[in-house]
Amino acid sequence: DLSSGINAEYGSAPAAAAPAKRTTKRPKSSASRKKGLRYIPTDEDLISSKEWLRKYGLNPLGLNLDQLMSSHRHASEYIKITGHRIGAKYCDVFPKVKVRGEKVHMELHHHELVQYEESLNHVISRYLSRWRWLLLGPHRVFGTILEPAIVLCVDTSGSMVTVMEEMKRELIALIWTVLKPNNIKFNILQFASVVTKFQEEASDPTLDMCKAAAKFVGELQAGGNTCTIDALNAALSDSEAVATYLITDGKPDTSCKAVLDKVASIGSRQKIHTIFLSQGDKEAISFLKKLRKETGGRYHCCVEGFEGNVVSHQLLSSDLPASLQGDSEKSLEIPEYSGDDLRLLSREIKRARRFMANSQKYRDLLAVHSGTQEMANLKLQGAEMVPKINPDAVSAFGV
Repeated sequence: DLSSGINAEYGSAPAAAAPAKRTTKRPKSSASRKKGLRYIPTDEDLISSKEWLRKYGLNPLGLNLDQLMSSHRHASEYIKITGHRIGAKYCDVFPKVKVRGEKVHMELHHHELVQYEESLNHVISRYLSRWRWLLLGPHRVFGTILEPAIVLCVDTSGSMVTVMEEMKRELIALIWTVLKPNNIKFNILQFASVVTKFQEEASDPTLDMCKAAAKFVGELQAGGNTCTIDALNAALSDSEAVATYLITDGKPDTSCKAVLDKVASIGSRQKIHTIFLSQGDKEAISFLKKLRKETGGRYHCCVEGFEGNVVSHQLLSSDLPASLQGDSEKSLEIPEYSGDDLRLLSREIKRARRFMANSQKYRDLLAVHSGTQEMANLKLQGAEMVPKINPDAVSAFGV
């Protein structure tokens, strides 16, 4: 057109482009941060606690109280004349709390903390349900079976005589309640002085195959030495299996280092999950943990039925908020577990308990800071779940 022809002839510059709009990122409000909360299904998945918490842990659910607190740091300056640090003017408007050792200003309101505690209460209840599931039936003895094709490598040496009958019962229950319903290919290999295979390689859990496997397990007898190297060598040679579950009550007859070196030299693609059926042997525990680390597997320690079932029953059958109190007369402590799955889930439950107690301390602090009768009433209504705590002692580190 005319204007373009004039520009081309006289070399005038084209019109300047409109300046781009400046966009500034606004910090997310506490409400938007809560959108991460998702529904936790009631059906239990055959996955490790590490994977389960990656989906339903406090962080992915948006329930990490430390992250929900304000990121506005408490500002203060040293005044030479007075010899004291003086806070900024706005510092008296917002209550201050310590998060990870640093003073910040709290922007969460009372009703938001109440909603947070309601959500956290439901999540803790769901965590306890999975915790109880991990402590019942074959999961208590063998942990969670993760892979679609496995080898069960069972120690039947003389030292296993005290646990052999219980182990056989739980192993048969594992076949019928876990392996067959989930269509997990499996093979069983028993080892003592010699290694005996149930079949040459892992195969589909048909009805006839499961009956034969249960009969094979029922005929196991304890006696002889512990030839762990030969057993692992046979298990890792199974071309159908993708993981080996080593079930034992102690160390091998050879040196632990020899077993670790042998496994490393084989270079199998299989993971080795180690299952310890005894208690207190630190050297055996250390060996089994090193073995599972060498192949990317997991370590599980069989939990004694009385210890696991009684505590979980008390927690689930009692009033949940009362059972999570810090009061020594009402509190039920979660036992320490050395197995990977129970240890990780128990740690997350304890973390949730800490967040629950701190949220209620923050509400007490809001009531004290406000000083109004309405907030005082809210404080009294919301302080029933934990013992009364001095607001000056608010900290994100433990209860």
